[in-house]
Amino acid sequence: MNDKNSRHDLIFCIENEDFREYLKSSCQSSGHNAIFLAVENIPRIISENTEATLILQSEKNEGIFFDIGRKLKGFFFKDLKIIFLSFDYLIRSDAIKAFSSFIQAPCTLENIIKETERLSDYKKKILLIDDSKLVHKNLVGRLRENGFVVEQAFDGKEGYEKALSTRPDLVICDVEMPVMNGFEACVAIRADQITRETYIIMSSTLKSAEDQKKGFSAGIDEYMPKPVIFENLLDRIKRAFSLQSSLREKILIIDSNFRQAETIANFLNKQGFSSTIVENLSDARRHLKKSSSDLIVTEANPSDGSIIDVAHLGDFDFANTDLVFIALINQDNEADRRMALNAGAKYTVASPLTGDSLASVVERTIAELRSDRERNQFQRYVSKAAFQSALEKVVLSGLKTASRAEKREAIVFFLDISKFTSRCERYSPEEIVSQINNMFEKITEVIMSEGGDIDKFMGDACMAFWFDEGVNQNHFKSISAIIKIRQAIDELNASDPTLCNDPLKIRMGLNSGEVILCDLGASKARVDLTMIGDSVNVAARLETACSKYGIDNLISGSVINDVSEVFIFRIIDKITVYGKSEPLSCYEVINSTEDSVEVERLLVGNFNEAFDQYSLGNFQEAKNLFLETEKLEPDRGFGFNPSNEYVKRCDQLISNPPLNWDGTWMLSSK
Repeated sequence: MNDKNSRHDLIFCIENEDFREYLKSSCQSSGHNAIFLAVENIPRIISENTEATLILQSEKNEGIFFDIGRKLKGFFFKDLKIIFLSFDYLIRSDAIKAFSSFIQAPCTLENIIKETERLSDYKKKILLIDDSKLVHKNLVGRLRENGFVVEQAFDGKEGYEKALSTRPDLVICDVEMPVMNGFEACVAIRADQITRETYIIMSSTLKSAEDQKKGFSAGIDEYMPKPVIFENLLDRIKRAFSLQSSLREKILIIDSNFRQAETIANFLNKQGFSSTIVENLSDARRHLKKSSSDLIVTEANPSDGSIIDVAHLGDFDFANTDLVFIALINQDNEADRRMALNAGAKYTVASPLTGDSLASVVERTIAELRSDRERNQFQRYVSKAAFQSALEKVVLSGLKTASRAEKREAIVFFLDISKFTSRCERYSPEEIVSQINNMFEKITEVIMSEGGDIDKFMGDACMAFWFDEGVNQNHFKSISAIIKIRQAIDELNASDPTLCNDPLKIRMGLNSGEVILCDLGASKARVDLTMIGDSVNVAARLETACSKYGIDNLISGSVINDVSEVFIFRIIDKITVYGKSEPLSCYEVINSTEDSVEVERLLVGNFNEAFDQYSLGNFQEAKNLFLETEKLEPDRGFGFNPSNEYVKRCDQLISNPPLNWDGTWMLSSK
């Protein structure tokens, strides 16, 4: 094995299954230090190893991968190397802008290693275009001493051709040159897809405002008068690279007036944004299918549609569907302004455009977008109730408020994965996390749709709740959530190749009653808003008790009051749970009354009759009836069911008749 190659840390995120398996096998056989992971694990792994090379391949989610690549380069631009692989050669020009390199798939591991080695030696590349040999003599050596690779050209035409062949990170261009002048060279560089986003500094003895304006019209980013002071030039180069690597947002400009669009783009680029120009809505759709945009700046009346069509760009299946846009309108056209705002424009900017007017609107819009993202990101990690409580504390921060501690009526829900420990032994950590997250996605969607709130996730378990408003609408919603979660898990198991053969099995517990809603934790570290109390403990005990009966849900009698006509239940047991002396009747929800089938109704009727005999102490008769209900039991994948359990229990009670029997069963564990 080549020692040089073995030093490379390779991090793969490959969507194509066959291609992924090939690369895994190649890495194992060649001894390369490689890891294969899911997209959600990339940030954590990269943060621990910024010297690694990240190799990405996506067929369905290219827009998402492009966005991830941009953000990672923003954080780690000096160190991180990202190679994008694609079976679609047409995205090459977009890929080489977003990533360190592009390789067309399928390719060999050797191809990837060679590109990784090339990138490891990569330095920022500067192209100097100037017909003065003295300028080259004064600048080239000093730029190389500062760690840059310097390419040289001595006229505009040569400069343009070298820009295409070498793809520099930055161009320094003179104006007065033979064959093709600097203005013409810059226009050509900007017009080509490969080099259009290259940073251009124009340096010239021409110092008039008109010449400078002409330069910016040609697409330059900065103008420096000659003679150039090297220290000033170096500062500008470093600032340019810093702007290029920043995490500022991507802006899409839709404007058929190319000169105006170029002016807008140049200004936004100087503010550190990444801007892309398209002429019409059709081009905008094509762009958005391949790459995400944070903001759209658009003319009010695109050539192939209207401002209303701009508002509906997000209706398509793009990487980003929440598109925010600013409309460019004529100063005297109030109708355009009203139409744009009614269509969904965030703001409008009137012509004639100025840098200041555009900047104030763009910066304000971006600030609001960032605030919304931060708030939404925060809400991902806390419940709605916790978010509201935190908001209260922020708003009332000037007041001395005690920590929250109040009694509320609530319906509490617990869910857990059955036999999770043994499952962890069968799969890798990445696979387990993926299974859990896929499950929680389904569960969260159901609970939120039914008006519930996730309190917390605890490993493979979660706790949710509904506030009980004194009516039974939330009782209905919480029980409906149990049925829908069961259906969602069945669908997940059926659709996933791994889970199809090794399905997830869950337990759910539901109870209602008084809880204490409170802040728990350390005031100087972290505080969680959560629920505690006897009602919470009972819900947790019911979830655990599901394993005693081979079912996926247990619901306390307090929840099913007044909803028995909407759902069909069967009584499962009358139990005394750990830490409680009072017996608790618990039930299993089978289905909604509307969706139930004959065999389910027959099971419920027969099982309830058998349980009545059991409760009366007629154990032999109860056993006979439970033997009949065994035939009607659905297969929940637990290997046994409540009828099985009661046949065994009846045998035990027949052999050892209890004294003072009241039908209550003591659970032996928490």
